[in-house]
Amino acid sequence: MHSNLPVIPIFIPLLFAAITVLFRKRIAMQRLLTTLATLLVLAFSIFNIYMVNKHQILILEMGNWASPFGITLTLDGLNSVLVTTSSVVFLATLLYSFKTIDKVRELSFFYPGFLLIMVGINGAFTTGDIFNLFVFYEILLMSSYLLLLVGINKEQLKSSISYVLMNVFAGSLFVISIGYLYTIVGSLNMAYISQTISSMSDRRGLYLVGAVMIFVFCMKGALFPLFTWMNRSYAAPPIAISVIFGALLTKVGLYSIIRTYGLFYYESNFIKSYILILGAVSIIAGCIGAIYQKDLKQIVIFNIVISLGVMVCGTATLNTFGVKGTLFYAVNDILLKAALFIVVGLIIYVSGVKYLQKCGLINKYPLLGWTYFIIVLSLAGVPPFSGFYGKALIIKGLVTNNNTFIAILVALSGLVVFYSLIRIFLNVFYDNINKSLTLKPLPKGVQIPLIAIVAIALIIGVSTNLLDGFFDKGIQMVLNPQHYIDLVLKKGA
Repeated sequence: MHSNLPVIPIFIPLLFAAITVLFRKRIAMQRLLTTLATLLVLAFSIFNIYMVNKHQILILEMGNWASPFGITLTLDGLNSVLVTTSSVVFLATLLYSFKTIDKVRELSFFYPGFLLIMVGINGAFTTGDIFNLFVFYEILLMSSYLLLLVGINKEQLKSSISYVLMNVFAGSLFVISIGYLYTIVGSLNMAYISQTISSMSDRRGLYLVGAVMIFVFCMKGALFPLFTWMNRSYAAPPIAISVIFGALLTKVGLYSIIRTYGLFYYESNFIKSYILILGAVSIIAGCIGAIYQKDLKQIVIFNIVISLGVMVCGTATLNTFGVKGTLFYAVNDILLKAALFIVVGLIIYVSGVKYLQKCGLINKYPLLGWTYFIIVLSLAGVPPFSGFYGKALIIKGLVTNNNTFIAILVALSGLVVFYSLIRIFLNVFYDNINKSLTLKPLPKGVQIPLIAIVAIALIIGVSTNLLDGFFDKGIQMVLNPQHYIDLVLKKGA
């Protein structure tokens, strides 16, 4: 169905970002405008899911230039879910930031940066054009540079150097690979590229381009061995910014792998093996780091690496179980990684503790402690919590493809996730209180966004049967590229 709806989650934050700049000295007005924009994006994202469920796909051809010649935005059952989940996290993060971001940062273009990173993420999820995927990457990266350096201190400046250099290098590789792809195919429209590739007899050069592209997406998604920049970059800024980085930026890299692999390189055993190896090694590296780290933020960051490895392995199966499991797992991971960062931020706020040590916080903050415990069970994939269903489907998909070793690795990674995160609960929350600690009171209402996103994750976990049908429609756009091609190029629509 042709509609203007795909552009709305991009246009609204872009418009409000420009308006908030005009009120740089008026924090209350910036907060109001940013909240309004985020609520509007969330409302339209939910409506878009309803429309996608009704019409399979929403397509906008910018300037009325028909595909494959113009810029195309598309929303289907895959990316509409990710846009909506991201909108929930943006709203929760914004409400959390009101209580935790200091005025210096608020006056340093925090809110325009927040809205612009929303533009980049929603645009990257929505674009049907490979070059504009690069454009939206650059928008989210430029805004992430701004957020990374908001209220700059020495630690943030040092951590930003590796982040900027990595992204400059990755962006250069991406542009080169896009240019090579364009010289062969003659278009940047993803559907047209997929159609052209399927009719080519010699694809060796394309598979080399595919390896470079996926390498770039792995750098941006922070898979092993390309994740080392993330340890400092995601840990240095305030937690409200780390939530966006850890929960959302890495998922843009994952989505890019899913979309390009499913459309361009689905017939390549080389690309499949390449992705599987990267995913498996990331799980192993993430597990080792999560076990040995004592820094609270670093434990969370290495858990991000583990989850990305699991989802990449699920993507590589390119079967119904693996891809649907990856989508369920991604939604759960976006919500709960955001919640995990928020809890760590609150621990640091009330106690000043950044490393594993005995604090006994559960005596004074029982709601925070038990909410964290539920997050741990969900991320570890303990049934019947929300992480279980997606991981079970990924394991089933790997076994179906005879990747039994990697399936066992995915299953065992849940034990490592549980062990690494339960250490925080047993030390920081549950063990005897450290009388030398001076605890601050929690800001009023700061736990509301945390509890809200955990509740949404739990509801999704117990509603998998209701969501199955919609997710099945979404993954068909990945598993059946010809269907996507027909809809976008108007062959069957």
